[in-house]
Amino acid sequence: MEDANIEKLIGAVVTWVVAEGSYVTKTKLLKLLYLFDVEYYRAHRATFTGFCWKFFHLGPWTTEFDPVLEGLVEKGVLLQQQSNRDFETVFYKPGERIDPREPFTNVKDEYILRGVLKAWGTRTTGEILDYVYFQTEPMEAGIRNALLDFSVIQSERQPVYSRSSSGKTKAEIQKLRTKFAAQQAQRKASQNQPFAFTPPKYDEEYLDAMAKLETA
Repeated sequence: MEDANIEKLIGAVVTWVVAEGSYVTKTKLLKLLYLFDVEYYRAHRATFTGFCWKFFHLGPWTTEFDPVLEGLVEKGVLLQQQSNRDFETVFYKPGERIDPREPFTNVKDEYILRGVLKAWGTRTTGEILDYVYFQTEPMEAGIRNALLDFSVIQSERQPVYSRSSSGKTKAEIQKLRTKFAAQQAQRKASQNQPFAFTPPKYDEEYLDAMAKLETA
């Protein structure tokens, strides 16, 4: 992939995350790029960045990242801000706004990036590290200090479980919800009485209503 497109990708990631009110450190940015490469590979059987990802101390790492990041700072595309608490931590902000569509020639790839950003862009670095380290295929199959093998990535994700419809109309569902809310209010009122608490009895009617709500 051309360096210009990689630079636009990094700028777009930083722009999106900061606009959402979150922060970008060097580690967080690197892991977000890795997550994008994973999902891009899932669709194209090739990474977008072309980086040689390696299993390092904090998971995926690449020597190509630092020179690109330093170049973006020198050009003013990214701005650095020193942490007030930890002088070794640097935050990055956009020097110029780059839209997530700019690195790509088609909307499908833009949606891949947006999907990664919506899922992980505002998460903490710790949360991202946990996911990257233990739940991405190249890292799961990785060997420390060796290059990561992206070919282990499945082309399709496992389908997310979703509950089947109960077949009830909206009016019926609303009636059940109203009944359930009334039962909750009644139990709460009884718990506020100055008497010993008696555990509520979950009769068949209540359990049936809960079951219907769960499948609605």
